[in-house]
Amino acid sequence: MGRKKQINLEKQSLMEKILLYLGGCADASFSYRFEKMFGITGRDIRALIKKDKKGFNQSITDLKKLKFIEKKKRYDGSVLISLTEKGKSRELKLRFKKLGRKKDKWDGKWRMVAFDVPEECKKARNALRYRLGLAGFFELQKSLFLYPYDCEKEIIGFVKLFKLEKFVRFALIDYIDNQERIKSFFRLKNQVVQAGKK
Repeated sequence: MGRKKQINLEKQSLMEKILLYLGGCADASFSYRFEKMFGITGRDIRALIKKDKKGFNQSITDLKKLKFIEKKKRYDGSVLISLTEKGKSRELKLRFKKLGRKKDKWDGKWRMVAFDVPEECKKARNALRYRLGLAGFFELQKSLFLYPYDCEKEIIGFVKLFKLEKFVRFALIDYIDNQERIKSFFRLKNQVVQAGKK
């Protein structure tokens, strides 16, 4: 891998870490002042700034150019960083991507996502299907998907962002018939877990 490509990947990784951190904040924002890191309570984001202040600042500039974040200077000299709607969408996409790489120990429960989204919300419906596919959900039926690991936060976050509360249901279920085929899809064959037990 060339040096330039490596730098670009590191830069992209830092931008993604910032977006994921912001998505995990209660109000999708945080404030900072480089000199004292004022207002930074999260250990992860403090570590990012300490490790590479210049890279962090450049990533903030790039994220602002991409319209993923808003940056506002406050009266006390600190800077408030918050996710835009576009940024929230990108952050959720990153979370769904991470779900696709998840390899936790299975607790024997299935997470079910069922939806009946009307044609006038076609764009949001397609976005939901795309993200479920990105995360590697099992399509049991056209609008019913299963996943073996915790994903409630990601699903609820997506539903709220796209205002689909009336059309999407999330459930945690202990058993479904023909689940051997689904276990095989997720490569859970060797994991023997009694239903209902964690």
